[in-house]
Amino acid sequence: MRLHHFALRPGEHLATPALLSTLLPRLAHERVHLFRWALISGVVVVGVLAATGLVIPAIVAAALLVPALYIAYLRVADVYADAPVPVLLGTVAAGASVGVAITAGANAVGKGLGAGGVILLSVVVAVVAELLKPAVPLIFLRRRFPNTLDGLVFGVAAGVGYALAQTLINLTGSLGGVALRVDPANWVFTLVSAAILIPLLHGSCSGLVAASLWRPRGGRDAVLRAAGLPLAVIADICFLVGSEILDDAGLSPLFVLLWQAAVVTGVLVAIRVLLHAAVLDEGTALGLREQRCPHCGLTVEAAGFCPQCGVILTAPAGAASVSG
Repeated sequence: MRLHHFALRPGEHLATPALLSTLLPRLAHERVHLFRWALISGVVVVGVLAATGLVIPAIVAAALLVPALYIAYLRVADVYADAPVPVLLGTVAAGASVGVAITAGANAVGKGLGAGGVILLSVVVAVVAELLKPAVPLIFLRRRFPNTLDGLVFGVAAGVGYALAQTLINLTGSLGGVALRVDPANWVFTLVSAAILIPLLHGSCSGLVAASLWRPRGGRDAVLRAAGLPLAVIADICFLVGSEILDDAGLSPLFVLLWQAAVVTGVLVAIRVLLHAAVLDEGTALGLREQRCPHCGLTVEAAGFCPQCGVILTAPAGAASVSG
């Protein structure tokens, strides 16, 4: 395995936790900045709503931000542009349904539990969630979209749907019957977590699980695939339990955010390692090899499309060719 660059973005090191190139792998290079600015703009909107005391609208905006961006990605990515809208929305909705069931159940069971009980419940929730979040795409979409990249993408879509439901249930429930406009001082860090870190955690963990289980067993990346589900469960547990421990210790919410960001970073790197190995393995099986994109000149390693400009590449026995 060539560790000095990521197979889908040869200009990036494999261990670089680049958010967009990892979770939006089929996004053409010239569109990356659009999604980056859309994410930044969404966070700004959440911040403005929170700063003016409109916490409930800020919660809704935070919950919708990443799922909305991911649905937009599914529509603009050429590979998924022809997929029926109900299929794309249904993947997110399936994850949201799991989120409603698990979050409501956990909240009901968790009432009155002590610190030890809360931690044990968090572990159980993490295990069940990582098993159920990617279940619908794994069952219904694998035959139509057979590549590991597809498993990642649909797993992420289900995961951000889960995060959407979890955030709306937990945060709106914690407000109770308070007025629409409240003091935003205690909500800034919570909203940052809800807008970015929680959906990234659930999306990346579900994507890792789905990508690991998407293809049949075997291949040179079999060991990495076997580690996908355990790593996702461990990351989910670390995120939840670590946040609880730091919060109960009375530390600044900033430390909680830093911990959550560290866990998400680890999952992103794990995804990149798996994708790198899977793309090379699948490319070898299909007869693809390192080639130069005839459109932009980028050297592409064992992939069926150019990650720089989005042009579809093929490599039938002998030479590379390009199709629109």
